[in-house]
Parts: sequence; C-alpha cells; structure tokens
Amino acid sequence: MTPPKDISLRQKIGQMIMVGFHATTPKDKQVMALSQKIKAGLVGGVIFFRYNVESPKQTKALTAHFNTLKAPFPLLLAVDQEGGRVQRLNAKNGFKDFKSAKEVGETLSIKEAQDYYEKMASMTKDAGFNVVFGPVVDLDHHPDGGPVNPVIGGLDRAFSSNPKTITKYAAAFIKAHHAYGILTSLKHFPGHGLAPSDTHIDLTDVTETYEADLELAPYQALEKQGLTDMIMTAHVMMQNLDEYHPATLSPTIIKELLRDEGYDGVVISDDLFMGAIQKNYDFKEIVLKAIEADVDILLFSINHAAQKGINEEDKKPIDAQLVENIIKIIEEAIKEKRLPLDRIEKSYQRIVKMKETLIVSNDATFL
Repeated sequence: MTPPKDISLRQKIGQMIMVGFHATTPKDKQVMALSQKIKAGLVGGVIFFRYNVESPKQTKALTAHFNTLKAPFPLLLAVDQEGGRVQRLNAKNGFKDFKSAKEVGETLSIKEAQDYYEKMASMTKDAGFNVVFGPVVDLDHHPDGGPVNPVIGGLDRAFSSNPKTITKYAAAFIKAHHAYGILTSLKHFPGHGLAPSDTHIDLTDVTETYEADLELAPYQALEKQGLTDMIMTAHVMMQNLDEYHPATLSPTIIKELLRDEGYDGVVISDDLFMGAIQKNYDFKEIVLKAIEADVDILLFSINHAAQKGINEEDKKPIDAQLVENIIKIIEEAIKEKRLPLDRIEKSYQRIVKMKETLIVSNDATFL
C-alpha cells in the first residue's frame, strides 16, 4: 500500500514528531487534544510511561482509542519494554515481570531467549503497542576496573560485554517482536555502555572510553541481518568527532558512524527532554540541530523524570502547544533556508517506508 497523496508540509513534519502525555483515559483533555493532532496527521507517534499505565484493562482502552483514530498515517504507539528495571508494563500494574537483559544473557540460551521474548511481545501486542524501544545493544564493559555505567550496566540493561553475544540476544529479541508485528529500536547509538555518567542528568563524554570496534559491532551485524527497524541516539559527547554537540545533535557523528556505513533507515532521538539536552540547548536549537544531524523522529516525552539533573525551578514546563511549536520552528527554518525541503522529505520517506511494514503485519492502514 502507498501513503496518501497531497500530503502537506505540516503533515510531513508531523510524522517526525513523537510525544508523551500525562493521562490515563481517552476522555482526558490532554488525550483529546493530542488525538486532534493525530487525526490531522501532525503527530506520528506517542510514547507511554508508567504514569500512563494503571492496569491491563485501562491500558488497552487507551491504546485502542489511539489505534482507532482516523488518521492519514498509522500511528506509532511506543513503550520502553526491555524487562528488568525498564519495563513500563509490569506486575505492579497488572501485567507480568520479565527478566533483565543481563539475566537473560546469563541464564537463557538464544532459543530460550527468543521463546521468552515472544511471551513479552505477545503481552505488549495485546496491550495495544506496535513499537518497543529495545533491545539495548550497549556493552556492559568496563575495562581496567573503570566505572560501570549507572543506567546501563548499573541497571542490568546490557546482555553482555561481548558484542557477538549482544548481537545474538538482540536478534532473538527483535525476531520475537517481529513475530507479533512490533517494531523495535536499537539503543543507544553510538554506544552508552562505557559512558562514565547518566545522560538523564547531563551530557556525558565518551571520548576517552569509547571503543568503536566493540560498540558499533552490534549495529553493523544487526543491519546486515535486516533486523534494524530504527536506531535511537544517545546524548553522549565524542569530542574527537564533534567538540560541541552530543551524538543526538551531531551531523558528524551520525553521518560518519552510521549514514556513511550504509544505514538509511529511521533514526530516532533519545528523549529530548533529558537533562543532557535541556540543560545545554534552548528549545529551538534542540529541534533544528537534531534535524540537521539527520535524526528522523524527534522524541519529546514531556516526562519530568527525564529532567532529573535539572533544578525544579529550571525545569521546562509541559507546554500544551508543544507540537505546534515544533512545527512552527521547522516551517520558519525552511522559509529562512536554514533547513532545505528535501531534508524533511528524506525523513518523511524513511518513516513512511517503516510504517508500511506495520501495514503488512497489522490492521493499520494509510487512509
């Protein structure tokens, strides 16, 4: 199937936007306002967090609402569902708990892991989601007694310190989710496992710790196997490649380590509400620099927990006009010739191509 014709520039920009929301029911004002944007084709994806999930029945009702909206494009309904410390659907809210990546890597064979992840994928699909942000392909690697990264190794989110092992388990994770029509996202490019600190709090510099041969290997291997739906960036600094910008905002890092290596699929930012970004860049520059860096989907969670490195009085407000503000910034940048039209077109085409795979495996359609 082909995407609808006569798509406006605003709608193409809208496909580049994924946002969060603070609500649990379809009748909430935030959900109603967001739904209008989705129906107009001005939002391409929505992400759920724990505060959106109270029970399986409530979650299914909310995802069903989003999934049945008559929109020009299939909607990406995303959730972080890795297992272990990062699983928004869990026993506390009536779902089932699953092992962390580290536990899976240490206790299950590859075949057992795929069977295990099929159970998680089935649950996630039944809850109404079509995107899972996972698997983590970062390394739990800290040579010479270096520090364990607090949000990767420290939370048992990595399968292994060995990139070949990571690739095998990540492939099992992806295949399990593909069996249920769920898209996945490798994270966190170009590698967060050896980073000395947490990007939720501030920028972290991996210039001295980064090991390209190890950290890029899973991305390269999974792409060769045709298992890469999209790739999520990390807010890490690599000053040998870009002195001023983290990977998410760096055309040099994304170009040299990803695009020049042949990857032309969707790149999604890690949450642009995180402390690493919000503390160091203003809103307009966040939007434009991410696009200039060749990021296709801009993820704004509106999750205050992501801003844990920011003083309470300095936290950015949750703006009801967030989507319109993003679109306006991009439209003005095009008029001012800072952004060429074909830059938006490239992202739009990548996103549409990915969404066409949803149509094959789900009931979603282009109107």
